[in-house]
Amino acid sequence: MLASLNLEKKTQILDYCKERFDISKKIFDDYNWYLGSKNRIFIGPDKIERINPESIGICVFRLNKTPKPTTNFLQLFGNQIYKNVIELNKKQTTDYCNGLNLEPETDVKPGFVIVKYKKITLGCGHWNGNLLKNQIPKSRFCKINYL
Repeated sequence: MLASLNLEKKTQILDYCKERFDISKKIFDDYNWYLGSKNRIFIGPDKIERINPESIGICVFRLNKTPKPTTNFLQLFGNQIYKNVIELNKKQTTDYCNGLNLEPETDVKPGFVIVKYKKITLGCGHWNGNLLKNQIPKSRFCKINYL
């Protein structure tokens, strides 16, 4: 069942966005925040009270030990993210889009990162300091051989 996200969890997500990705909290002023099943966080329009939707808008985070941004979130707001960005070259991009993990040279902080090719947001990755673990959903992998 969908419920409005409480202020504590909303603040946790907004603080995480600012700290991790240097994304302005003001960007989210026009969105309503909801908590769905399995700790999924959604943003969207006002909830219609006479129906009880399972979700509304798009899923933007999953809340477990730490907030995990979804590929949808990063692709939607990627042009506003200035921190913890890993830029890939052509070869790395084709490998990443095919579902592979990578070992890029980067100085970003370990944790969830936004993965880009030029100005194109590919999605989410998890950087542990040595390995960029692919976090793009398998359903979005694409078999490309070149760019």
